Amino acid sequence: MNSRSVSLLILAVAGVSTAANADSFGERSSIVLFAGGNAEMPGSFRGQTVPFETTEPAGSTVYHDLKFSDAYNHRYTTGAEFDYAVMPNLQAFGRFAYQAFHGQLVRVGEFNSDDLETTDVPVNAQFDDTNTQEYDLGARYDFAAFDGIRPFVGLALGAEHLGATRAEFHNAGDTGTTKVVLGEADTVFHQRVETGLQFSPGKSFDLRLSVAANHVDADTRSSDPNLALVGLDNTQADVRSHWEYPVELGGVWKF
Repeated sequence: MNSRSVSLLILAVAGVSTAANADSFGERSSIVLFAGGNAEMPGSFRGQTVPFETTEPAGSTVYHDLKFSDAYNHRYTTGAEFDYAVMPNLQAFGRFAYQAFHGQLVRVGEFNSDDLETTDVPVNAQFDDTNTQEYDLGARYDFAAFDGIRPFVGLALGAEHLGATRAEFHNAGDTGTTKVVLGEADTVFHQRVETGLQFSPGKSFDLRLSVAANHVDADTRSSDPNLALVGLDNTQADVRSHWEYPVELGGVWKF
C-alpha cells in the first residue's frame, strides 16, 4: 500500500470517527424552552426601627416590613436550557431564565399627627417593575420511567442579576411624591433545587413540568440620598436574601 492510499485511509477513518462523535453528541443533546411563574416569593424589605419625625406637616411616620409578594404581582419566568446526557439517567445542563416582577401600589406605613388630629393615615408607595436574569449550570437525575413518565430531581449553581428596586413614596399630607432606590442593581450567588415529571409523547419531543426552590443571596443595599427624605436612611435599606418557588412547563426537543 503506497503512502497516498495510507493517507486516504487515515482521512476516511478520521471522517468516520468525527461523524460518529457528532452523531453521539446530537443523540445525547436536547434544547428546552420553558415558561412559568413564581408560586410564592417569601421575603421582605426591611422597615426602620424608630418613627420618622417631620415638621411640615408636623407628625411622625412609622414604616413596617413589606413582603415581596405585596410589592410585586403578576410574576412570570421564561427561558431556555441546553441538556447533555452524560449517562442514560444523568444529564448536565446550562440554563438561562428571565423573571419579570410587576410593581404594585401598596401601603408601607402610617402617618400620625397631633397637630392635625390624624392617626394611622396610610402612607403608600408605588413600586416600579423590575426583573432578574439567571445563569445556571447543574445536573439532573432521571428515575425509571412509568407509562412514559419519568420523575427527576436536579441541582444547579450560578449567578443571578437583580434589577434595581425602585419605588415612589407618597409624602405625608399629600405634599407630593419622592422617588427612592431601595436596592441597587447587583449580581449575586444563586442556588437551585428542583423536582418534577417529564413525559414523552413522541420520539423527539418531551414535556417537562418542574417545581423548584431558588435561593438568592441578596443583600443589595442602597445609598440613595432620597431615602433620608422619607426617613429610611438610618435603616440601611436593603433587599434581603430570599427564596423563590418557580413552577415551569417546558418543551424538550431532542436532536
